[in-house]
Amino acid sequence: MKQALAVLAILTMVAFAGQIRVDLPGGSGGTDDELTYFNGTPHWLTWGGMYRGTWFNTEDFMPGSTSFNLEQMEYWFYESTNTDPWDTDDFYSEIWNGDNMGPLVLLAQAVVTAPHYAPCYHTFDPDLVVESNFWGLINSEMSAGGWPSVLGDYAMPGDAGHSWFSDDFIVWEPWGEMGEYYLVAHGTFALNSTTWGAVKALF
Repeated sequence: MKQALAVLAILTMVAFAGQIRVDLPGGSGGTDDELTYFNGTPHWLTWGGMYRGTWFNTEDFMPGSTSFNLEQMEYWFYESTNTDPWDTDDFYSEIWNGDNMGPLVLLAQAVVTAPHYAPCYHTFDPDLVVESNFWGLINSEMSAGGWPSVLGDYAMPGDAGHSWFSDDFIVWEPWGEMGEYYLVAHGTFALNSTTWGAVKALF
């Protein structure tokens, strides 16, 4: 009976939320040359929303930064073949300028193939200069159901919520009640002259 109820609970989550819980080994939550709101421990996978993305505000990581030289966007996906079989492992990786109101200006797009539980990358050569507010976006238009499914962590109380999803690219809903997507932006900061002066004064 308990097993049947557990299966029913999982199917209910799948049907209504487009996500299921996973318990996977934790890792790093980012370093000085990485921007991520992901806390390092995968807790959910989700295919909810045709468009899923992380809004990055570089000031959260480096106060005074005015832009970011994006070298690489990193994504982590997970396929649960029992409850979440993908119909495709390809997606559009997109980089947009835009704030918490949503993506506004498309800067780059590439087709990327998602492996199961391993990083995949959208690399820029030369670096892509983005504003202090920008989006790393998973566009799943090639899928009939929002796949591949991206990994996310578990929301902590008081988290601002930087992961959002949309089905129409007009109305964006925060995924923040669940956690943050496993997206990482690799690159270097650009600082204004006042910030550089403050940095130099420390040395």
